[in-house]
Amino acid sequence: MTYPLPMGRKFPKISIDLTKCTVPFLCKKCLQICPMAIFNVARVMSKEKRLEEMDPRVDGNYVLHAPRRDKCTVCNLCIDICPVDAIKIEVPKQERSKVETKGVQWSQ
Repeated sequence: MTYPLPMGRKFPKISIDLTKCTVPFLCKKCLQICPMAIFNVARVMSKEKRLEEMDPRVDGNYVLHAPRRDKCTVCNLCIDICPVDAIKIEVPKQERSKVETKGVQWSQ
């Protein structure tokens, strides 16, 4: 069975400028203010050295990303609180197509 309506929700696109947000552990404002906890901090594997700890205060050792963007409610609290304006959120247009009620299925 095929549906004329697009199934599913379109998620917002969250882009983080990593040239502006270089040390996310020193700031942590977006991590703390987000009510849905969509942000996460990850290590940069190319900078990792064996048997050495990575200092979270050094630029570029850790990066901020948004793995749970499907939970985003576009409240824009993260954009408002970011001191370096590194976070941008683009909301896709939700399209609703009209259901055609005439056809073989309803015998009209």
